[in-house]
Amino acid sequence: MIYAFSSGSASSGSGSTVSITDVAGRTVQIPAQVNKVVGTGCSGREIVYLNASDKIVGIEQVESNSTGASGTQLPYTLAHSELMDLPIIGDASKNIINYEEIAELHPDVVFARSTEDADSIQNKTGIPAVVVYTGAVGTPEQMNTYEKSLRVMGKVLGKEKRAEELISYIGSIQEDLSNRTKNISNSSKPTVYIGGQAYKGAHGITSTNPYYPAFEMLNASNVASAVSNTTNATSNAIQIDPEQLITWNPDIIFIEGRSLEVVKNDTSKNPNYNNLKAVKDGNVYGVLAYCMYSYNKEEMFANAYYIGKVIYPEQFKDVNPEEKAGEIFTSFDNGNGASIYNSLKTAYGGFEQLNL
Repeated sequence: MIYAFSSGSASSGSGSTVSITDVAGRTVQIPAQVNKVVGTGCSGREIVYLNASDKIVGIEQVESNSTGASGTQLPYTLAHSELMDLPIIGDASKNIINYEEIAELHPDVVFARSTEDADSIQNKTGIPAVVVYTGAVGTPEQMNTYEKSLRVMGKVLGKEKRAEELISYIGSIQEDLSNRTKNISNSSKPTVYIGGQAYKGAHGITSTNPYYPAFEMLNASNVASAVSNTTNATSNAIQIDPEQLITWNPDIIFIEGRSLEVVKNDTSKNPNYNNLKAVKDGNVYGVLAYCMYSYNKEEMFANAYYIGKVIYPEQFKDVNPEEKAGEIFTSFDNGNGASIYNSLKTAYGGFEQLNL
């Protein structure tokens, strides 16, 4: 069924269109002037990154401030709290798209995370839908796809300049992190592990990531990289056996704050975890949630500077991780970065040493 809308409200008035190619290789005709958009599949985050929050006319359930939702715990909605009161157009965590609500809101374009979703949106609403990438960026291939997606979104939103500025900023962070760490010999690197890697919710200490982006950018010695051939290892968190972590016995462990209570429950039930070198030496530290309603790139980069400070103190002696986090949040989310970091810290804990 196609939900009809009037021609005057669906486009911006001129009737002219342009052709764009999305990240799935689909050719889509969109209005030459796009004033109203909807981001399904967790793509609202990137709309905010591109300084186009004023064009958003509907949000997904998890982005709201309703009971059980996470709007008050996501950097981009914290930066733009007005978004949390917009109409709900679906819930990517449950693969729900509210086609009727989208049609009633008359956006000029809808962003989607898959060809299947985009085709379904177009077929059921008559509104052009553009496939974008909002996933993990732990590998160079994923980062290349992400940058391509930002350029596509920039073109749709009339924010090409902002897209290039953001891509340049991302590149400058990657270059800085690499330059600080590329000459450190493997023999002098401590072994590291990320536990409680969130993915579709909080998880225990055995939830980890062979391609944890902060470790990748820091040239760190990630003990979990040994299982990088696991199915979906490049995209999702993976689960390891408790015995495997004990065998690896990393020098330093980082825990995503959102999962801290689950991790503490794990360690209380398994006394063997108390024998881990990192636990005995007090080298367990909290970081922000990289994956919470898809992937928070600003939290990922902020984590990298804190992790760098912990494992390579000499190379990061000039860095104040909390101040750097504020700068990064400001640059990505176009809001008060220090306030955003403090809100996240209050919700789940920030950059701190932990006692498991």
